[in-house]
Amino acid sequence: MNDDSSKEFDRITDLGKARSDEYTERLLAFVQDMEASGPEPFIPLLVDIALARALIVHLVIRYGPERGLVEARDAFNATFDQMKPILENIEKAKGHPPP
Repeated sequence: MNDDSSKEFDRITDLGKARSDEYTERLLAFVQDMEASGPEPFIPLLVDIALARALIVHLVIRYGPERGLVEARDAFNATFDQMKPILENIEKAKGHPPP
């Protein structure tokens, strides 16, 4: 990695760290609101969000900001494609949502 690329990567990493606290606070507030308004604990979504975020950060660190985000999108799409039949079966079992 040349010096300019290294500086840009460091800047992006520092920016990500600075925003991390803000995003964590927003996620926590979102989860607390959802948990307060729902009958069941909201922990599974929190875990999903945390894992997705960890995967994105891992891929950006591993491949850099451009390719890492492409890899993250590909991972999301592949996961969605694999889950689509499961989600469709759950929807069929529950029935259609009200209009």
